[in-house]
Amino acid sequence: MILSDRLAERVKADGYRPNMIVAVARGGFVPARLLSSRLSIARLSSIGVRYQGESRRDHTFYSFPDPINERDYILLVEDVLETGRTLRDARQLLRTKAAEVRTGAYYYQQGSVIVPDYSLGATRHVPTFPWE
Repeated sequence: MILSDRLAERVKADGYRPNMIVAVARGGFVPARLLSSRLSIARLSSIGVRYQGESRRDHTFYSFPDPINERDYILLVEDVLETGRTLRDARQLLRTKAAEVRTGAYYYQQGSVIVPDYSLGATRHVPTFPWE
């Protein structure tokens, strides 16, 4: 069973029924596309976050899925979380527009500032995926 199948099974088993998948640019593009097929969700979009400054704490969103409204249940997807800041910041923004936002990633590092709602677990080493 491939990673996307396993992650989709976790979403289904939890009973969450998103009507939109949003990929975090760029690592989330491939997992989001695969999950859209596994979960039969046609609405697929992306959000991009750029960090600036010496501390890389300041961020701007350079793309935003539109339209989003209070009837949307979003699955926000990344491939792997290193710090988790991008997923956290994107989730925070999407929550201002949608009914609910849950997160998914294949893996996350133990020091991540966020643990995704759906994942295959924590990892000590960031895996290299074929799309990188």
